Amino acid sequence: MHKAKNKADTICMKKLMVKMLCFFVIACAIFCGFSFQTQQTQAQEVVRNVPILMYHHVRENKKGNYVVTPQMFQQDIDYLKKHGFQPIFISQLIDFCEGKGDLPDKPVVLSFDDGHYNNMKYAFPILKKEKFKANLNVIGCFCEHSTSSGDIDNPANSYLTWSEIKSLHDSGIFEIGNHTYKMHTFSPRFGIAKLKNESVAEYKKALSADVMKLEKVLKEKCGLSTQVFAYPFGEYNADAEKILKQLGFKAFLTCNEGCNKAIKGDCKVLSTLKRINRTGLLNTREFFEKHNIS
Repeated sequence: MHKAKNKADTICMKKLMVKMLCFFVIACAIFCGFSFQTQQTQAQEVVRNVPILMYHHVRENKKGNYVVTPQMFQQDIDYLKKHGFQPIFISQLIDFCEGKGDLPDKPVVLSFDDGHYNNMKYAFPILKKEKFKANLNVIGCFCEHSTSSGDIDNPANSYLTWSEIKSLHDSGIFEIGNHTYKMHTFSPRFGIAKLKNESVAEYKKALSADVMKLEKVLKEKCGLSTQVFAYPFGEYNADAEKILKQLGFKAFLTCNEGCNKAIKGDCKVLSTLKRINRTGLLNTREFFEKHNIS
């Protein structure tokens, strides 16, 4: 009888252990489910919509598809501030996508293409006064021409000199990007487009030589290097992206229109960043309403 009692106790103990194990498994499943939901929520919280506005010329008494007046530029800044946008450099966007940094809730990038002198004369004082910042993508041969020829200080036609680019960079208000040394042309190739019957090896040699020539000059004359590449005329291809990434570039600006969805820890968006051309043919309210930026 004593043995029967021990056997019954053993059976009861086993049943209790099974129940406890089941409870533990269920509890773990519930906890893991809750943790997964929490991770999903956190992932949603690190997504940012990032509009990139593309400017070219800023000139007095002049409007066009690629030209705004200083007054219009000031009104753009006023609008962005009123609607809670905060300016970021593209380097900050790169850090965010690499999982190394955070962005404000409503980030915005102001990008200037080509390196026109009027960007410094008219846009820079406004940016400085309003505590805004911007990216400036320069064309090497044009800046070299201004530096060596003395063709400076003309808001209509002059480009920035190397010393002016260094000054803008050192101010902390402009971040410099590469817009090629001498490939911003319509011929013999359209921007950085591949030539007919050009091999990948030949293309890599030509593109690398041009882009790195600008990098070399920027390092020597301005004490800086870049990680942002702006495609001339928005022309790009898969071979170009691969080559430029091998050269160390991390973010690529296109002329594809739209807003960018950036996810923390995910770099895919950096390969083809969209921009919205700031035409001077629309006033500030018309422009931002047209592109649903509010």
